[in-house]
Amino acid sequence: MSDHCIRRRLETLAGPGALAVDRSGSIGMVMAIALVALVVAVGAAVDLAQVLRAQEILQGSLDQATIRAALTTGSSYAEVGRTTLAANLSDTDIAEENLNSTFVRNSDSSVSGTATITVPLSFMGIIGKSDTSVSVTAKATPKTSSAAAAGTVCILLTSKNSQALLVNSGANVSAANCEIHVQSSASGAAVFNSGTTINSKKICIKSASIIENGGTHPNLEKSCSPASDPYAGTLPAVTVGACTYNSRNIDAATYTFQPGVHCGGVNFNSSKTVSTFSPGLYIIKGGDWNIQGTLKGTDVTFYFADTSKFQFNSGAGTYLTAPTSGTYANILMYETTANSYVSQWPWNDSPGHSLSGLIHLPSRQLTMNSGMTASLDKVTVVADSLILNQATWNLSPDTSAISNGSAATTTTSGVFLSH
Repeated sequence: MSDHCIRRRLETLAGPGALAVDRSGSIGMVMAIALVALVVAVGAAVDLAQVLRAQEILQGSLDQATIRAALTTGSSYAEVGRTTLAANLSDTDIAEENLNSTFVRNSDSSVSGTATITVPLSFMGIIGKSDTSVSVTAKATPKTSSAAAAGTVCILLTSKNSQALLVNSGANVSAANCEIHVQSSASGAAVFNSGTTINSKKICIKSASIIENGGTHPNLEKSCSPASDPYAGTLPAVTVGACTYNSRNIDAATYTFQPGVHCGGVNFNSSKTVSTFSPGLYIIKGGDWNIQGTLKGTDVTFYFADTSKFQFNSGAGTYLTAPTSGTYANILMYETTANSYVSQWPWNDSPGHSLSGLIHLPSRQLTMNSGMTASLDKVTVVADSLILNQATWNLSPDTSAISNGSAATTTTSGVFLSH
């Protein structure tokens, strides 16, 4: 029988359309596969953002911990690093039980820190990957330099009232190469309470009347001749123009500020935000900056055109350095001469900061509150008055230290941080 006949016979037996192909099932299968691929892609993007955020938080926390470890002498440096790292992460959503960290002292006295965390993944479990490991590194290298300084007065308080200097229980100031001068001749010009330590080169108080309630503060001199303010009326005049930026709320994990006139204040809504200041002059007016997170900036100057202020809130780590040349050389922060009354300037529970340059705020009462810790400040501070509350302040002269009548070569220390 021929092939043609066989084919006709089969069609007759099976009926019309029996040999047609049903393709509806294959189209559904393709759509299902495409939907799964889309879900996996979206989930992977969400998980990646979560991993990058965890890495950024871990890096900032490790940076501060490694700096603290490098500034710690003796064998306890590693424990200091681990404790600081855990404390920095305690108010984040990173699970500390998954944290592994090491701190190693190198032959050049630097400290290398590493930290690894396991980050759970929300969506990638679909393809069998429930978590991933994130690792960061940091290296902090102490430096020592010698320079001819104009003097060694790091803190000058210009108030003429009582309690121009108030040192409360728990305050600890380490400033072996610095002097603290108080211009007040009022009764009770300074108050020292029990449980305090100020290790400074000298404390010079114009008044013969102070209140001694205990504490350790050697090299204290009453009826002393304090330094005058050499910067009064001499700092660069600033023309405040139109607002470049207006009131802002910062929610992003990272944010970059640019120089200009910043009006209306800034609220940092997350303690995890890392803010970077580009070099230049920042004019602050018409509102306070409520600061959280980490601030970093080199070659920056902040001018306060009115009573606006920086309020450093819980968890604020601040690493700012003044320019070394130009109109605002060595000026980190200063204010208008038009402020006619004293206002407060609080520094609250900072886990660490390193500042360098002149801070000239003669109409402000500086308050270092509980938990404030300075890794190392190389600053000259001129303020109306100063309150120290359970603060740890490591202080060293900068190149603008106020003359106390004798030229001297001072040794200053700092830290290089690298990744």
